[in-house]
Amino acid sequence: MTKDMLTILTSDNRLSATSNQNPRNPQGKSAVLETNLALADRIISSWDSNSLNPSLFRNNPKETNEYLDAVDGLRGVMEILDATQSRSDKLVRAHRLMEISMARLQNEFHRILSANVEPTMVSEDGNSRQSSSDDCLTDEDESSSSGSRRSCNSNADEICEIDLMSVEAVLQLRSIAKRMVDNGYGSECVRMYGLARRPVIEGCLNRIGVERLSTSDVQKMEWGILDIKIRKWIRAVRIAVRILFASEKRLCDEIFAGFNNISNFCFDGVVKGPTTKFLEFGESVAMSKRSSERLFRVLDMYETLCDLMPDIDTVYGHDSWASMRAQASTILVRLGNLARGILREFENAIEAENSKTPVPGGTIHPLTRYVMNYLIFLSDYKDTLINITANDPTDISKGLPNSPRDLFGELDGHDDELVSPVSALSVRLGWIITSLQCKLEAKSNLYEDVSLSYLFLTNNFHYIVKKVRGSKLLPLLGYGWLSKNQGKLRQYAENYERAAWLKAFTCLRDEGIHARGDFSSGVSQQSLENRFKVFNFAIEETLRKHSGWMIPDLQLGEQLRISIAEKMIPAYRSFLGRYRKHLTGGTHCNMYIKYTPEDLETHLLDLFHSNPSSLSSRTSEIRSNPTSEKEGGSYSGVKFIISER
Repeated sequence: MTKDMLTILTSDNRLSATSNQNPRNPQGKSAVLETNLALADRIISSWDSNSLNPSLFRNNPKETNEYLDAVDGLRGVMEILDATQSRSDKLVRAHRLMEISMARLQNEFHRILSANVEPTMVSEDGNSRQSSSDDCLTDEDESSSSGSRRSCNSNADEICEIDLMSVEAVLQLRSIAKRMVDNGYGSECVRMYGLARRPVIEGCLNRIGVERLSTSDVQKMEWGILDIKIRKWIRAVRIAVRILFASEKRLCDEIFAGFNNISNFCFDGVVKGPTTKFLEFGESVAMSKRSSERLFRVLDMYETLCDLMPDIDTVYGHDSWASMRAQASTILVRLGNLARGILREFENAIEAENSKTPVPGGTIHPLTRYVMNYLIFLSDYKDTLINITANDPTDISKGLPNSPRDLFGELDGHDDELVSPVSALSVRLGWIITSLQCKLEAKSNLYEDVSLSYLFLTNNFHYIVKKVRGSKLLPLLGYGWLSKNQGKLRQYAENYERAAWLKAFTCLRDEGIHARGDFSSGVSQQSLENRFKVFNFAIEETLRKHSGWMIPDLQLGEQLRISIAEKMIPAYRSFLGRYRKHLTGGTHCNMYIKYTPEDLETHLLDLFHSNPSSLSSRTSEIRSNPTSEKEGGSYSGVKFIISER
């Protein structure tokens, strides 16, 4: 059956044309009415009693058209009888026939709806193909997180209406719906439509993991399980609103063309339950406890709902859905409030962290790793966070910087590629990092060795700078922030070198070696011997302490080794050149000159290595991958503090 069938199905034929005749004499008029009534009776009754023809629309179009014309003609007869013979037996007979025909059409309506439950998908080449609902509504791998944007039938980036039924079925249903609504059987249409379509929609949603969960269920659910539920909800709500519900709305409009109220009633009856499920889940999550691990999923939900709001206004545009649209807007606001609350708890947790055990070897503190990786993930939500935090100013704690210049150094707003560092989000992120840095400076005091405390700060500030420089945090914080913190890093590295190697460097000075304390006098043999002894001891002691010290970043370790060697080796070689000759005898000389410049260089270039023989392989690794770094896990201390609130 083609689209032209609509014209055939809805055209008036013999009965409707005859019923409109207006004979001049009553006898002729009565005869025409009797003829039309008898013809309608014969056609309608024959279909009602003929069990061999169970469906009107499984036969040829001529017979279908004949039946529909009989219904149209019967209606015309009833209108005339109602106006002229309202108490006649003919009108009673006509009403009985109309009830029979409506029962037949109602059954046909339900049969066609039930027989057409699989959507017709449109392929990329524009051709239609019949497919299972699973083709457009398959579930994604639970182990994957929110993936990249894909085609409309897998990630639903925009409204993508699909043909839920064939054109032939829609035309058949429209022809039936028109007769039933015109004859006062619209409520039966709505009921049959709901009975047939509601299970189809619910089946599609079940296949993509939609389920009804109470607020209590969500509150009691373990995070690992809830995380999976949220990921399913995010994907499912996009598919439901932009594909399934939008297509269902179009189907209602096509079947009930010209009857907007009936169309809206049918759409409401089919999608109200599933829509309520989606909104109830979103509301339950928005009311859940604040936990740092939940922030990113909450932001995902916020972004999804925010992105869907224009489509919700389109699909649920009728006035009867005003409360549902308002509920969606309220949930969006609550999700934003929850995200802000979690972010504030995260900030408070950093300030509340008070562990008193120094990390071994001055390496990167777990708090540093956790906070910086957390902020890097946050930077992926830049636009959303700017919107959420716009009216939520950060409280600058006492003792922390309280002006943009204190946080960011020289502002570089001239750079068009950077977001202004004085934006609310930039200030907030800068404050969090500054709070972390203050914590690290306090923790550096836990080390008894001053040089190790500076190495600890060097490691951690380098990690912070590296993370910002290589992520989306840099456009938010700006190059002014980067320059200022690189300066801090250099200062800590210099402080480490000075504190760790000052004693050895002091031994290479000329002061105190000469006999009478001035350079014009001769060299004091005893002073020179003592100087070499002190130097050897200083080197051995420093190397011994460094055996347990760590620099996880290979490039930073190489830079520090080279910096130390470039200062120490020339100074030591020069010292030997000036004073070796004053040590008498080869054996006697070897007692005091324990290291050749080459030996000392080897020791220095193997600093922060557990195995001296690994120097060449480490150096090769640095050259091939200067930014390589082993990442640790998350910092359970902050997680515990936040999750308990």
